[in-house]
Amino acid sequence: MLSEKERAEIGRLWARKLEQDERKLPQSQRHRNLEPASAEFICALAAGTGARRLLEIGGSSGISTIALAAAARETGGRLTSIEIEPSRQEEARETLRRHDLAHYVEFISGDAGGFLPSLTGLIDFALIDCEKDDYIRFFDMLPVGRGAIVVADNILSHNLHAYVAHVRSRGSTRSITLPIGKGLEVTVYAG
Repeated sequence: MLSEKERAEIGRLWARKLEQDERKLPQSQRHRNLEPASAEFICALAAGTGARRLLEIGGSSGISTIALAAAARETGGRLTSIEIEPSRQEEARETLRRHDLAHYVEFISGDAGGFLPSLTGLIDFALIDCEKDDYIRFFDMLPVGRGAIVVADNILSHNLHAYVAHVRSRGSTRSITLPIGKGLEVTVYAG
């Protein structure tokens, strides 16, 4: 679970994100982070299910990376964090170093679409929090097996009805939208 020091860091990063929004900075200059309540939830879910191979697509400056690395610490697992913006990922890398979480993370800088086909083995837990037009494509590329969990952020705030319909149309999944943060779609592979 998250330590108080990790929660404080998440709070600091979230306050900065809100300040950037208030200043109405261009999207390219804003950090697009997972909300703190969502970070707490994904940490508890990943740790509670014993996920050892974790993946995040879209780590931004590190709120979700802190949460999933803390879960990996609990389970003896490892997180692969993919972020397309190098400066954001470098900030996340430094933050995780300061919190002794970096050794639980493999940082991949680049487009997830180019990296996902090279993943070997099955993942236990994935977070999708990137460009909304890529959610379905990346979901379909995930190497998952029975019991794997995929969480997608911004479901309610961005009205991602097509994504929800897509994951629920698959016969091998069970999925629910939770009103946590900006809306999380939690999908479990049943077989």
